[in-house]
Amino acid sequence: MGVFWDRGYHDASLPDLLEGMELSRGSFYKAFVDKRGVYLRALDVYIDDAIRKLGEILHSNPSPKAAIKKAFSRQVEESSGKEGLRGCFVVLSAVEMLPADEEVSARISRLFRRLQDLYAAAIIRAQALGEIDPDLDERTLARFLVCQIQGMRVLGKAGAARDATKAMVDFALKPLG
Repeated sequence: MGVFWDRGYHDASLPDLLEGMELSRGSFYKAFVDKRGVYLRALDVYIDDAIRKLGEILHSNPSPKAAIKKAFSRQVEESSGKEGLRGCFVVLSAVEMLPADEEVSARISRLFRRLQDLYAAAIIRAQALGEIDPDLDERTLARFLVCQIQGMRVLGKAGAARDATKAMVDFALKPLG
Protein backbone atom coordinates (compact mmCIF):
# COMPACT_ATOMS: atom_id res chain seq x y z
CA MET A 1 0.00 0.00 0.00
CA GLY A 2 2.84 2.37 0.87
CA VAL A 3 4.21 2.51 -2.65
CA PHE A 4 0.82 3.42 -4.11
CA TRP A 5 0.19 5.87 -1.28
CA ASP A 6 3.49 7.63 -1.84
CA ARG A 7 3.64 7.50 -5.65
CA GLY A 8 0.12 6.91 -6.88
CA TYR A 9 -1.07 4.08 -9.09
CA HIS A 10 0.31 5.35 -12.38
CA ASP A 11 3.77 6.26 -11.05
CA ALA A 12 4.30 3.02 -9.10
CA SER A 13 6.45 0.70 -11.18
CA LEU A 14 6.67 -3.06 -10.79
CA PRO A 15 10.24 -2.82 -9.43
CA ASP A 16 8.98 -0.26 -6.87
CA LEU A 17 6.23 -2.65 -5.80
CA LEU A 18 8.53 -5.66 -5.62
CA GLU A 19 10.97 -3.71 -3.44
CA GLY A 20 8.24 -2.22 -1.25
CA MET A 21 6.53 -5.57 -0.76
CA GLU A 22 9.79 -7.51 -0.50
CA LEU A 23 8.60 -10.02 -3.08
CA SER A 24 10.17 -11.68 -6.07
CA ARG A 25 8.52 -11.19 -9.44
CA GLY A 26 7.24 -14.79 -9.40
CA SER A 27 5.75 -14.48 -5.90
CA PHE A 28 4.13 -11.20 -6.89
CA TYR A 29 2.39 -12.65 -9.95
CA LYS A 30 1.40 -15.78 -8.07
CA ALA A 31 -0.29 -13.74 -5.34
CA PHE A 32 -1.74 -10.81 -7.28
CA VAL A 33 -1.69 -11.45 -11.04
CA ASP A 34 -0.97 -7.80 -11.86
CA LYS A 35 -0.31 -4.30 -10.55
CA ARG A 36 -3.99 -3.41 -10.64
CA GLY A 37 -4.87 -6.39 -8.44
CA VAL A 38 -2.37 -5.24 -5.83
CA TYR A 39 -3.69 -1.69 -6.01
CA LEU A 40 -7.32 -2.73 -5.56
CA ARG A 41 -6.34 -5.02 -2.68
CA ALA A 42 -4.40 -2.20 -1.00
CA LEU A 43 -7.38 0.12 -1.40
CA ASP A 44 -9.71 -2.52 0.05
CA VAL A 45 -7.44 -3.02 3.07
CA TYR A 46 -7.24 0.73 3.69
CA ILE A 47 -11.01 1.16 3.35
CA ASP A 48 -11.85 -1.80 5.59
CA ASP A 49 -9.41 -0.51 8.21
CA ALA A 50 -10.93 2.99 8.12
CA ILE A 51 -14.45 1.58 8.56
CA ARG A 52 -13.34 -0.68 11.41
CA LYS A 53 -11.48 2.10 13.23
CA LEU A 54 -14.38 4.53 13.01
CA GLY A 55 -16.84 1.87 14.17
CA GLU A 56 -14.64 1.12 17.18
CA ILE A 57 -14.38 4.80 18.11
CA LEU A 58 -18.10 5.47 17.69
CA HIS A 59 -18.93 2.52 19.95
CA SER A 60 -16.18 3.20 22.51
CA ASN A 61 -18.10 5.70 24.60
CA PRO A 62 -21.57 5.50 26.15
CA SER A 63 -22.06 9.05 24.89
CA PRO A 64 -22.43 8.96 21.09
CA LYS A 65 -21.82 12.71 20.92
CA ALA A 66 -18.54 12.33 22.82
CA ALA A 67 -17.59 9.45 20.53
CA ILE A 68 -18.17 11.60 17.43
CA LYS A 69 -15.99 14.31 18.95
CA LYS A 70 -13.30 11.71 19.69
CA ALA A 71 -13.41 10.56 16.06
CA PHE A 72 -12.90 14.13 14.93
CA SER A 73 -10.05 14.64 17.39
CA ARG A 74 -8.30 11.72 15.70
CA GLN A 75 -8.86 13.42 12.36
CA VAL A 76 -7.04 16.51 13.64
CA GLU A 77 -3.96 14.35 14.19
CA GLU A 78 -4.30 12.59 10.82
CA SER A 79 -4.83 15.88 8.99
CA SER A 80 -1.91 17.89 10.34
CA GLY A 81 1.82 17.60 10.78
CA LYS A 82 3.83 14.85 9.11
CA GLU A 83 0.82 12.51 8.91
CA GLY A 84 -1.28 15.23 7.30
CA LEU A 85 1.36 15.88 4.66
CA ARG A 86 1.27 12.24 3.62
CA GLY A 87 -2.43 12.62 2.91
CA CYS A 88 -5.25 10.12 2.81
CA PHE A 89 -4.84 7.14 0.48
CA VAL A 90 -8.52 7.32 -0.51
CA VAL A 91 -8.39 11.05 -1.28
CA LEU A 92 -5.21 10.58 -3.31
CA SER A 93 -6.79 7.63 -5.13
CA ALA A 94 -9.92 9.62 -5.89
CA VAL A 95 -7.93 12.51 -7.34
CA GLU A 96 -5.80 10.21 -9.48
CA MET A 97 -8.33 7.60 -10.61
CA LEU A 98 -11.80 9.17 -10.70
CA PRO A 99 -14.07 9.45 -12.56
CA ALA A 100 -12.48 7.19 -15.18
CA ASP A 101 -12.02 4.08 -13.03
CA GLU A 102 -15.38 2.55 -12.12
CA GLU A 103 -13.95 -0.10 -9.77
CA VAL A 104 -12.07 2.47 -7.72
CA SER A 105 -15.11 4.74 -7.78
CA ALA A 106 -17.32 1.94 -6.44
CA ARG A 107 -14.87 1.24 -3.61
CA ILE A 108 -14.60 4.88 -2.60
CA SER A 109 -18.37 5.32 -2.79
CA ARG A 110 -18.77 2.27 -0.54
CA LEU A 111 -16.38 3.80 1.97
CA PHE A 112 -18.26 7.09 2.07
CA ARG A 113 -21.62 5.29 2.43
CA ARG A 114 -20.30 3.17 5.30
CA LEU A 115 -18.77 6.18 7.07
CA GLN A 116 -22.06 8.03 6.67
CA ASP A 117 -23.96 5.00 7.99
CA LEU A 118 -21.72 4.84 11.07
CA TYR A 119 -22.08 8.55 11.79
CA ALA A 120 -25.84 8.48 11.15
CA ALA A 121 -26.26 5.60 13.60
CA ALA A 122 -24.25 7.49 16.24
CA ILE A 123 -26.32 10.62 15.62
CA ILE A 124 -29.57 8.66 16.04
CA ARG A 125 -28.28 7.23 19.33
CA ALA A 126 -27.25 10.71 20.46
CA GLN A 127 -30.65 12.12 19.52
CA ALA A 128 -32.39 9.37 21.50
CA LEU A 129 -30.26 10.33 24.53
CA GLY A 130 -31.03 14.03 24.12
CA GLU A 131 -27.42 14.86 23.20
CA ILE A 132 -28.15 16.15 19.69
CA ASP A 133 -31.17 18.10 18.45
CA PRO A 134 -33.71 15.51 17.24
CA ASP A 135 -34.87 17.89 14.50
CA LEU A 136 -31.55 17.56 12.68
CA ASP A 137 -31.63 15.07 9.83
CA GLU A 138 -29.11 12.37 10.71
CA ARG A 139 -28.27 11.56 7.08
CA THR A 140 -27.59 15.17 6.15
CA LEU A 141 -25.48 15.69 9.26
CA ALA A 142 -23.58 12.44 8.62
CA ARG A 143 -22.83 13.51 5.02
CA PHE A 144 -21.67 16.89 6.31
CA LEU A 145 -19.32 15.26 8.82
CA VAL A 146 -17.79 12.92 6.22
CA CYS A 147 -17.36 15.86 3.84
CA GLN A 148 -15.58 17.85 6.55
CA ILE A 149 -13.20 14.98 7.21
CA GLN A 150 -12.29 14.63 3.55
CA GLY A 151 -11.74 18.37 3.27
CA MET A 152 -9.47 18.30 6.32
CA ARG A 153 -7.44 15.49 4.76
CA VAL A 154 -6.93 17.56 1.59
CA LEU A 155 -5.91 20.61 3.63
CA GLY A 156 -3.54 18.42 5.64
CA LYS A 157 -1.85 17.33 2.42
CA ALA A 158 -1.37 21.02 1.67
CA GLY A 159 0.32 21.54 5.05
CA ALA A 160 -2.51 22.81 7.27
CA ALA A 161 -1.33 23.61 10.79
CA ARG A 162 -2.71 21.61 13.70
CA ASP A 163 -4.32 24.66 15.34
CA ALA A 164 -6.09 25.59 12.10
CA THR A 165 -7.32 22.02 11.70
CA LYS A 166 -8.53 21.98 15.31
CA ALA A 167 -10.42 25.25 14.70
CA MET A 168 -12.08 23.69 11.63
CA VAL A 169 -13.16 20.70 13.72
CA ASP A 170 -14.58 22.90 16.44
CA PHE A 171 -16.60 24.80 13.84
CA ALA A 172 -17.71 21.64 12.01
CA LEU A 173 -19.02 20.12 15.24
CA LYS A 174 -21.17 23.14 16.18
CA PRO A 175 -24.35 21.50 14.81
CA LEU A 176 -23.92 18.78 17.43
CA GLY A 177 -24.54 21.38 20.12
